[in-house]
Amino acid sequence: MRSNRIAERFESAAPHPPADQWYARITASRAGATSLGKALGLLTAVAIALIALNLYAPAPPTMLERVFASAIIASLALPVWLWMSGADRTIPFMPFLTLIFTYYFALPVFLLRRYAAALFRQPVAEHFITLALGYSLLGLYCMFAGYYGPARWLFAPMLPRFNLRWRNERVVRLVALTLGFGGLFMSSSHVLASVGLAQISAYAADLSMVGICTLVALQLSGRLDRITSAFVWGFLIPVRIAIGLGTGSATNGLIVGVAIAMMFASVRRSIPWKTLLLGTIVAVFVLRPAEMPYRAATWGGRLSDAGAIAKVRLYGDIVYRITIGGAVDPQVLIEFGSTRLAQFTVFGEVIADTPAQVPFWGGESYYPMLFKLIPRFIMPDKPEEISGQTFGHRYALISPGNTGTSINLPQIVELYANFGLTGVIAGMFIFGLICRLLIEMYVHPGMGLGALVGGVYVSSKLLDVGSAA
Repeated sequence: MRSNRIAERFESAAPHPPADQWYARITASRAGATSLGKALGLLTAVAIALIALNLYAPAPPTMLERVFASAIIASLALPVWLWMSGADRTIPFMPFLTLIFTYYFALPVFLLRRYAAALFRQPVAEHFITLALGYSLLGLYCMFAGYYGPARWLFAPMLPRFNLRWRNERVVRLVALTLGFGGLFMSSSHVLASVGLAQISAYAADLSMVGICTLVALQLSGRLDRITSAFVWGFLIPVRIAIGLGTGSATNGLIVGVAIAMMFASVRRSIPWKTLLLGTIVAVFVLRPAEMPYRAATWGGRLSDAGAIAKVRLYGDIVYRITIGGAVDPQVLIEFGSTRLAQFTVFGEVIADTPAQVPFWGGESYYPMLFKLIPRFIMPDKPEEISGQTFGHRYALISPGNTGTSINLPQIVELYANFGLTGVIAGMFIFGLICRLLIEMYVHPGMGLGALVGGVYVSSKLLDVGSAA
């Protein structure tokens, strides 16, 4: 009895984290989420998708290529189940990251007719495609090990924690509307770009996304009136996506949709699969093919000096012509979109040439990261991050005289180009660990709505595994 009283006294004296409805909301699994029916439903959906893809595959892939690509897609079930069951008590970052990873390194295996890094290049040798898929699968599970494994417990006690519990929701709504609309206005300002302040325009676009994520979280939790909700979904979100697409990079528009989908999944504890499927079809087979003619007209073309409205109108016109207008055959859209999406072919090219023709980089591409936080006005000659140009020229993916085209360098490919297979294993583990530690800085008891918004915003930026680290 005495020992029990002493234990209770110590327990009452220990600091308890403050109650936080937002933390409870995003970490508590939904009723029935771990039922046998849910598990069977998830496995059945994955099995049907894999059977359909393997039956369709026009290439056709070899047996090993089918196994590796199918295993990458099937791996999506692991982070989804861990998050749905509540074992992963964070926002659904890893399910989204794994989904995007499958888009780049597995799905195009079953959609392409030939495995080439570009439309007019020779196909990559079968041996190197097999290696690329095998290394991609290995790298994915190394990332899982870093994200879910025990290593994060060693560093978690040393992490700073963001406690952003905004109590006055009227002030929160006002600030969010100001950020959302004000950032939207500044990011679409043609004047800022014309006077050399394009970076401010980019920051304004990010502030707009922070405001939108805040408003979406409030609306999903029933804390936004109907008029404001209609303004958010009917004006702010569509216009922000349109402005992002108007930059000529579909990623700048799609990142908004991804952040909103992650916020929806976090607050409602449910991943919107139908919306993600529809968004994938539109993004890959409509918006990405429309980028090429749009860039030709606006990046140094006849509309290079046009305003944001004119550029958005042009983008819409191109989308209409290649879809409803019937200017492009649907099969061509699938082939073109899948080629732009596929990164396993680029990985195969790099494996074939490194180190046979191109020496290992030895960390060269990571060097500019050491100076990233130093403003250029303090260090005018700080190294620039131009991996897209360096990578494209080094592997002859773009012509020597081409200084305007940038080739995406996926993170797992960058690891291999620098350090080989050892870099893939160690680097993907470290990437997974870093992502988990960053998220835990935001998601914890006492976090508040501000930390939820910050966590979703930062996580949406980390999802771009198709670009250099």
